[in-house]
Amino acid sequence: MNKVVSLITLFFFMIFMLSCSTTYVTKRVSVKPENVFGKDVKIVGVQTKSGAYIEFTKSIPAEFHLDSIQGYSIVSIAKDNIHELIMKDGEISEIVTKDGRRLTFLYISTTFDNKKRPISNYLCTERISIPHPEIDLVWIEKVDEVSKVDQRKVGVAVLGAIAAAIVVIAVISEGSEPEPPPSSSIGGSCPFTYSFDGRKYIFDAEPYGGAICQRLKRTEWCGLESIKEINGHYRIMVRNEMDETQFIDELKLTPVDHPKGVQVIPGPFGQIHTISNPIAPNQAYDSTGRDLMPFISKNDRVFWQTRIEEKDPERKEDLKDELIFEFPKPKETKKAKLVLNGCNTLWGSQSLKKYLDLYGYKVSEWYQQMNHHGPIFFKTNNMQLREELYALQIRVETDEGWKSKGLLVGGGPFISENKAYVLDVSDVSGDMLRIKLTPPATFWMINYLAVDYSEDVPVDVQEISPIQAVDNKGQDVREILEQTDNIYLIMPNIGDAVEMIFESPNRDEGLSRSVLLKASGYYDIHLKGEGEPQYKLLDRLHTEPEFVVQYAFQEFLKWRREILARKNPHEQLKRKK
Repeated sequence: MNKVVSLITLFFFMIFMLSCSTTYVTKRVSVKPENVFGKDVKIVGVQTKSGAYIEFTKSIPAEFHLDSIQGYSIVSIAKDNIHELIMKDGEISEIVTKDGRRLTFLYISTTFDNKKRPISNYLCTERISIPHPEIDLVWIEKVDEVSKVDQRKVGVAVLGAIAAAIVVIAVISEGSEPEPPPSSSIGGSCPFTYSFDGRKYIFDAEPYGGAICQRLKRTEWCGLESIKEINGHYRIMVRNEMDETQFIDELKLTPVDHPKGVQVIPGPFGQIHTISNPIAPNQAYDSTGRDLMPFISKNDRVFWQTRIEEKDPERKEDLKDELIFEFPKPKETKKAKLVLNGCNTLWGSQSLKKYLDLYGYKVSEWYQQMNHHGPIFFKTNNMQLREELYALQIRVETDEGWKSKGLLVGGGPFISENKAYVLDVSDVSGDMLRIKLTPPATFWMINYLAVDYSEDVPVDVQEISPIQAVDNKGQDVREILEQTDNIYLIMPNIGDAVEMIFESPNRDEGLSRSVLLKASGYYDIHLKGEGEPQYKLLDRLHTEPEFVVQYAFQEFLKWRREILARKNPHEQLKRKK
């Protein structure tokens, strides 16, 4: 009787949760300034070309102007830098600094003593204006409400949940769809994965970027930094937010229990590595001698990218960057783990679509040959490996010169993942490890590099399947996602989604836990397939060294000019004349 009462109570509790609760989806992505459209875009930060990151206050949205981005940033003012306190209704309203700046005082954020005097620095807001030429990246955030499915689907989902003895459940609606990122109409990507943190879903992973046909299908492991265990369960949501058809073969979580103070990072093929003592470079610089440390020394929101304004696609020396990273190295070390956070740019993703469009009405032949190891498969593969478009050579300076020690796998462009690469450095003498990357112009963005010489420590790795997986039509798709078997969950439309609930395995209280996503699949970009195939151009791209980079660079500049013209009415009028 107690079990029956419990199940009845659980049934009505779930109905209440489904009918009354609200779930939110949050995306935070970086784009180039020219790709920011609309007055309603919430700008939360910018990266400057000098490598600084400026965070705007969440309460007062930043504004996008034709010549600048303007907003309010939180600043900390030391007591000895205050010239005057301006009072209003007996409380501090504004602060005037000794150098003449007038700032709004943040009473709520500042810590006071028992006499209502700030204990340390004064926190204030300051209006700032950042000219577009100084901006490298714009960080935008979008929060959407996700509604629930209709009552019939709720009933089916709840009954299934009771059978599985799930405590918390929510399924998403066909109706209220989150808006895609500002780039949804300009290229291919991959399934967007959101982690539930107890209040909302947070954009947290973007697996197997670049897998644009079945032959390129791959399995990838991605860290889910935002996921939280809620009532013994994990929840994720996977959505199609691009103009493509997505094919998901397998989708699981991999909880990893490890010693505290140790970071867990997957390798490109799922190996689990522990990072105990990451060491940043002593120096990092490009071929011009420019210091790269402000961009790559921390795992933050600041990325190195090609300085487009300094390069000319007609000069061969400008088609690739050369980046050198120097690390201290114990003399007898034979192995190093390179930790790298980086991804392909938005243009790198867009270039895939541009490439396929060159096949015109015969683009289906490209897919046919790719999927069946035809000549195009080898031409395409050789081209991208030769030019390092989506896989960078990791070169190490040895006693015999520079040698390739591995491939850095791309992805993104909206989420940049941590990956660990094991490098053989037995042929490197001395106490310095020098690593070189040569990314083609416009294709890569790099956030962070470090090396770790420690041995991997034992960890407890588990792979768990969902106890519930419901798509936006209310269908149970658990069996489809159980294993890599070429039986796919197919999501052909923007807004198609699946929400999954996993039961958290027991763990030792003395250990920390990191959760990885394991995802296998590919996607087909939606193409018009119009026009004559550009076979002569394609032959040059496939066979002529560096031509594909030059062509992509030229197309990038055209693409950017078109975007800027659409945003600037005066430029549009000039182009028409």
